[in-house]
Amino acid sequence: MLIGHFALGLASKRFTRRTPLGLLLLAPFLLDLIFPILVLLGWEQMRILPEEHGFLTLELVHMPYSHGLVGAMGWAMLLALPYFLWRRDGRGAIVLALLVLSHWVLDVVTHRPDMPVLLSSGPKLGLGLWHSLAGTFLVEGALFAGSVWLYVSATRATRRSGDLGLWGLIGLLVVSYLGFALGPPMPNAEAVAYLTLTSWLVPFWAQWVERHRALAAPAALNKGGGARAASI
Repeated sequence: MLIGHFALGLASKRFTRRTPLGLLLLAPFLLDLIFPILVLLGWEQMRILPEEHGFLTLELVHMPYSHGLVGAMGWAMLLALPYFLWRRDGRGAIVLALLVLSHWVLDVVTHRPDMPVLLSSGPKLGLGLWHSLAGTFLVEGALFAGSVWLYVSATRATRRSGDLGLWGLIGLLVVSYLGFALGPPMPNAEAVAYLTLTSWLVPFWAQWVERHRALAAPAALNKGGGARAASI
């Protein structure tokens, strides 16, 4: 998963109005923002399989701290608890925690069996959707398109930059996704790590977009659109 992770963050804005969009996009992608740091430090290992195609060129060799279920639970708490203490927003904190954990669940659906459960030795899971590039595009594309619709239908731009910024971000995510899926394999794990570090830009970009958009009033959302908006 790539844009599928961001999809859940976009969609969740409709249901947790107080939580900043930047955090909602950071949470489901948090594990992929952490692993490059751990790989470059030598604490986790992944490898490139140049003979494979698409997403299968990546194999997680030892990534229990960023991509294990137990590790994901820890990162979920490290994000959700400080947020709750900061905003006193119980719903938002729960949503952020679930978004972090959703990364592991979606990766189990798509990966080969290389997703760890524990922090040390133990089972590794993966249902292997990545073996079908067409199936991956269908599932992840539908998830992302639906989430974009949910977010766009729940908000409106308060100025032109709100639309330009949003569609620019969506375009960047789609182009990056297609480039990774259809382009040649990366030369090594370190190159993947450095490239993935650039994804830290996304939550900040999303937060800038939010400053130029407004949420529809709750009554309007319940009726499926229309009418006035409330400033975010």
